Amino acid sequence: MKFSDYAQGLSPFCSGGMDRPSYFTQLIGNFIQDAVMDACEILQNKDDTRYRYIKGSRLIQPKDAQYIYDHRDTDKFSSWLDDQMDNSDSFEAVSKWLDDCEIPHDSNHIPNTCAELLETILLEIIKGQDLSSDTSENFDYDFELVNEINQKIKSLPRPAEVPVPEEATIEEYNYIHELYCAFGDAEGKSTFGKSDLSSFPEYEEDLADRRIDFYAAESIQRGVMELGCGGLSDQFEVLKDETYTCVRDTAKRIHPNGYERMLAVMEQAVNLDLKNYLLSASPYWISGKIKKGVCHQLVNDGQLKWVKKKK
Repeated sequence: MKFSDYAQGLSPFCSGGMDRPSYFTQLIGNFIQDAVMDACEILQNKDDTRYRYIKGSRLIQPKDAQYIYDHRDTDKFSSWLDDQMDNSDSFEAVSKWLDDCEIPHDSNHIPNTCAELLETILLEIIKGQDLSSDTSENFDYDFELVNEINQKIKSLPRPAEVPVPEEATIEEYNYIHELYCAFGDAEGKSTFGKSDLSSFPEYEEDLADRRIDFYAAESIQRGVMELGCGGLSDQFEVLKDETYTCVRDTAKRIHPNGYERMLAVMEQAVNLDLKNYLLSASPYWISGKIKKGVCHQLVNDGQLKWVKKKK
């Protein structure tokens, strides 16, 4: 029997409804001596790793199995199992599970049998008998985990929208300055500024649209910050990095003027499939406006420029 089969088989009776990472910690933590809990490396793994041990898509390695086996406390484990099964009134159900697995046992000593079974499983891992697993099965488990993560991301609420201020802020200076340069380049003007917009209403409208895009991306940046310091805390940087990687060649090409370069980059950006940006699984956290806004963020960072300096 594999560890994952053992853990999943007992889960309905002794997990107490806890999530799988916590269940793994309880299962192993109650099998080893109290004195070595803090030193047990396998218990220090991240939630997704402990989840995979239960699901079977990650195997316990021989060195970890050896540590657990060497520091086992079967009396402690049997006592814990006895309490869990008593709380769930599941002695008969566990006995039936053992019967189904063809494990001989005394119905009066079910926890002891389960402890001995875990000992056997650990010894099999140590000897290398549990190191092989069906590759397609592992892929199935991995896809199941990915699907579960995607579903959780899709359930994320819409990030709070950062309103576009009536007047541009100091944080907008770089990308707006570069837009003015692009407008001027298209019109053959060596300088172009806010005062010129009244003579070119199409650029005034364009600037208003670009500011909306910028703040769409800004909403995502702040939304990611509000998610906290967990596994998604780097996602805005991932979004920027992947966007830049995908549009920089377009920006490097020869274009008639800076405005055309900007338009070409924006067209490229809205068609990007940003798989490494995990939040793209949610329609609230990615859109054409957000992608274009990220390009303006990259201009702010100095990574993109619409008008090349004349040599």
